[in-house]
Amino acid sequence: MEIDELVFFGTISKPFSFHGQLIVYSDFDIIKSKTVFIKIEDSYIPFKLKSSSPYKNKLFKFSLFNIDDENKAKSLVKKDVYIKKNELEKNNNNLDFLVNFNLYNKKTFVGPIIATVKKVGQDLIVVDYNNKNILIPFAKDLVSDIDKKKQILIMNLPTGLLEI
Repeated sequence: MEIDELVFFGTISKPFSFHGQLIVYSDFDIIKSKTVFIKIEDSYIPFKLKSSSPYKNKLFKFSLFNIDDENKAKSLVKKDVYIKKNELEKNNNNLDFLVNFNLYNKKTFVGPIIATVKKVGQDLIVVDYNNKNILIPFAKDLVSDIDKKKQILIMNLPTGLLEI
């Protein structure tokens, strides 16, 4: 799996039990993915979820197939967890986590995201662009990457969108 097909979901913070369960820190509210990708060295390794459930504020409890003891679970601590980009909307309908992120159009800085607007059929992000508030459609096809750690959203915006 290539990184451009994945979105950062969270980080494994600790084992939960001697049966190999894991606690994952995430800003997402839900996860509906059946597979997660854990970054090990420079590879994104797929793991099938047996079960996942919210545990406490911003924490999830994961059970993964083939991770069935405490030692295997400990080997994954502090590893980043990713989900497929096309599952982003299923996992987080609330885009408020993007407020205060910096928006880039490919490699060019556009501005900080100052708000989100939920409209029927189209979510929008409000960006401070050259001291003006502009609305940009949030469509998964336009999103290249979301880096929650660095608070960066990278999009491939259509030519001319910023001049409207």
